[in-house]
Amino acid sequence: MSKVHNPRSTLHALAPLGQGTPDVESLTSYFCRLAFSHSMTAQKLADWVLERFDNAMCEKYGWHQRNLSSMSPESEQWAAWLSELTGVGALDRHTLSPWRGILGTPGLAPKSDRWCPCCLAEDKTNGTTPHLRLSWDIAPVDVCQRHKVELTSTCPHCERSNVRNRSTIVVPGYCTSCGGFLGDAKTEPASPEDLWVARQVGLMLQEPPKVASHGLVPLLETVIERMADGRPSNFASRYGFSKSGISHWLNKGGIPSLKAWLTIAGHGGIGLDRLFAGDVEGWEPPLVPMQLPIEMPESPRAGIKSRELDWEHIRAQLRAMLEEPEAISVNQASERLGVDRKNLYLQANAEARAIADRYLRRRAARGEQRQTRLQSQIGEVLDERLAAGYEGMSARDIWYRLDTEAQSVPGIFSHIATVMDSRRS
Repeated sequence: MSKVHNPRSTLHALAPLGQGTPDVESLTSYFCRLAFSHSMTAQKLADWVLERFDNAMCEKYGWHQRNLSSMSPESEQWAAWLSELTGVGALDRHTLSPWRGILGTPGLAPKSDRWCPCCLAEDKTNGTTPHLRLSWDIAPVDVCQRHKVELTSTCPHCERSNVRNRSTIVVPGYCTSCGGFLGDAKTEPASPEDLWVARQVGLMLQEPPKVASHGLVPLLETVIERMADGRPSNFASRYGFSKSGISHWLNKGGIPSLKAWLTIAGHGGIGLDRLFAGDVEGWEPPLVPMQLPIEMPESPRAGIKSRELDWEHIRAQLRAMLEEPEAISVNQASERLGVDRKNLYLQANAEARAIADRYLRRRAARGEQRQTRLQSQIGEVLDERLAAGYEGMSARDIWYRLDTEAQSVPGIFSHIATVMDSRRS
């Protein structure tokens, strides 16, 4: 006699898809398929579950505003509720909550919903139910490792984003805005480095996490010992981490983000699954840093020929400028010659310094001339005032009687005070 699977479950004992593979289904997808199997909206099922477990929420609670596949306590709670109602165990493996003690939350959630059109199209072609993969809800994963294409976030029919599952009624694989099939979108080929990231995350998701038995801090200390001779500061500068971040990991219970773990795995030549399990005995990072083939864009300087400068001729031009009636600055000389000011000081130091010294002396002489002229004007104004029968006048009254050039002399009121004091004595 065949054994009936989950004969007394409250909700349909819906089998989750992709367990034990990199294509493991997300809890968000499972929840949507469960609602569809009961001919209910996803929002109606969410309200019913919350009511059944006496979990009061506000009237405007929107299930789609929650990321059921994340590593938050809420995701773990929903996995437990759905397991109890369906009789299907280990639904937490369809969230990221099992990795809470290994992965830091910064940079984990993507900014918008993504999917692989080829995966959805393949589900439909094979006669299986289209479902959303857990890896699509992980920000560093931008491509599908199976089909080697970039993930997309825009409906190919209505060109809207966030239409994968953010609605009251959801059928996985179909746009919540226009109802079009999301597997119809065009795809772009994935880069080798992005495929490596997707492969590592896929290996991570296909099995329950195996956490290093000796703890996270000793594991990180071993990593730093092997990759930077045990020097946290060298490790930070070499691989693009902050020193304070490394200190937070080692001394204050901080947890590296997935991006940080991928950086360590990529440069250390070790898989994420092996790294998380603490399987580092006998592991040695490659002597030559790993380098993925990256197609670089053409340099904006391509085709520009280097200019060869005749410094003997340039020095002669600078000496000629020293003979000109009008003194010029080094900046002006640089503009006239089309040569950078720093290069003039490096390659024609004596001439550049002579030009600068001549310009400063000429400017100082002009300043003295302006001050002499200013004091003369101040004296004329005072004499005119006294000749008119006045005993004196204020410094501001004098300032108003000066021409524009005299008014612009720095420290003008001190000059006025000096002339007035000399007349009183």
